[in-house]
Amino acid sequence: MSRILIVYGTSDGHTARIVGRLEESLRAEGCGVTVARAGSRSAESWPERYDGVIVAASIHIGAYQRPVRRWVRAHAAQLSRMPSAFLSVCLAILEKRPGVQQEVHDIIRKFLRRAGWRPTVVKPVAGAVPYTRYGWLKRRIMRRLMAKANGDTDTTRDYEYTDWEDLKSFARGFARQAESTIPGALAGAGSR
Repeated sequence: MSRILIVYGTSDGHTARIVGRLEESLRAEGCGVTVARAGSRSAESWPERYDGVIVAASIHIGAYQRPVRRWVRAHAAQLSRMPSAFLSVCLAILEKRPGVQQEVHDIIRKFLRRAGWRPTVVKPVAGAVPYTRYGWLKRRIMRRLMAKANGDTDTTRDYEYTDWEDLKSFARGFARQAESTIPGALAGAGSR
């Protein structure tokens, strides 16, 4: 059984929901999973105690959560030597305009370069717009941004864009990748 650490940051709660679903999918694949919010005492876990690490964070105003940035910088060398994945949660990946897509990829590249981390997998994941949980100003700003992107603008309800089946497929692949790093895992694979 492989052991997976998931470290995450969230601003409006949707990344935490993504991590919860990811945890369920990894457990269904037979993995032991530890989940820690970056910046919390539980996030002080050392990556080398695990067979794989997934970091999930959302883009807000062009950057990821500060506790995630700090945690990744502190552990970048170890993360680069093991199966690791970065899930970048944002709405901009739904945009079809090339300039917007390029901006998202630039934010990801800049984050990884500054942190000194070379993850095995980088996966953009669509987020959500929880209009009903926003304050008046943020709701107006998000509505304008969504209108500009031809997105959903009814502020009386929330919208979720995450492809849960794709996330489940990612979890299966990452579980296999982490399993293959366990000593003897390949030798015992034929006996299953």
